[in-house]
Amino acid sequence: MLLVCSIFLVGCIESSTTENSISRLIDNPTDKEIKVAIDGNELVIPAKSSVNHTFEYYGKHQLTYNGQSLNFIVKPTNSYNAGFINPTQSNYYMLQIYYVDINGQMKYNDMMKKAYKIYQVTINGEPDEIELPVEIINDVFIERYYGKYVQAWNYGINDKLPDEIGLEKGTTQTPRYKLFREADFIGYLAGLDAGLKTLQFPNQPKKYADLTKYTVPNINLADIKCDEGREFVKQHLADWNNLFTLKGDEFTKLHSQIISFDTYKKRSNIYDKCIKEKDYTYSSAIRKIDSAFRPIEQVNLFITE
Repeated sequence: MLLVCSIFLVGCIESSTTENSISRLIDNPTDKEIKVAIDGNELVIPAKSSVNHTFEYYGKHQLTYNGQSLNFIVKPTNSYNAGFINPTQSNYYMLQIYYVDINGQMKYNDMMKKAYKIYQVTINGEPDEIELPVEIINDVFIERYYGKYVQAWNYGINDKLPDEIGLEKGTTQTPRYKLFREADFIGYLAGLDAGLKTLQFPNQPKKYADLTKYTVPNINLADIKCDEGREFVKQHLADWNNLFTLKGDEFTKLHSQIISFDTYKKRSNIYDKCIKEKDYTYSSAIRKIDSAFRPIEQVNLFITE
């Protein structure tokens, strides 16, 4: 089956996880060598290359680059997760495309309208704008899972974007997502339009100190009227605070307990009891905790204080 993909009609393994450790590429897409320290151990990463680093234990670690440092947690997830580390906060580009057969072309055009975004750029040194079905990402920890960047990528920074794929029986189109380094992305665009070879995107990342940090929320226990609910929240917050001080097997054990079905069942039973007492302060506290930690449920690395 011949498949069609045009950006203008539309628009190496990066990690590994074992029971006790996680490996991540530390990527340097820049033209200069960089030096990065993980927990005080310096790594030299040549220009336009990557170094693989294995975190031998779960818990708190520190990353230092270019005079800036940040603390982060390495943890397991319920499902396999991938990603890489971007210490230079360079731009990466998540391109959305559709592979279609001829019967899916009209629907394909309609779907791609929703994927386009307008970006202010420079071309030949002059201000310009371009409309592309792409998301620009410059996080320090770029984690692959559904929900982080709308979709998880199908093809990573070291994967080739295929010209054709097979479609499932009964379908006429299917979306795919490819993550590019900036030089590779501009090269891809220039292959479609030579006038874009001088294209430049802005890059204005935040300082490490200003990046979003995930911490245990502050909850006034006295506000929780339901006795069982108050005791559960008190212990649950204590467990989370304790977790962020642990390493290795102790971290893994407590983390497994916090996210276990038994813990979820206990908090659910307490919810039912508190509701019968017409008290909603417990459920409000639980929602606040869930809101604080939901973004990091399925990531292996996240920034903390």
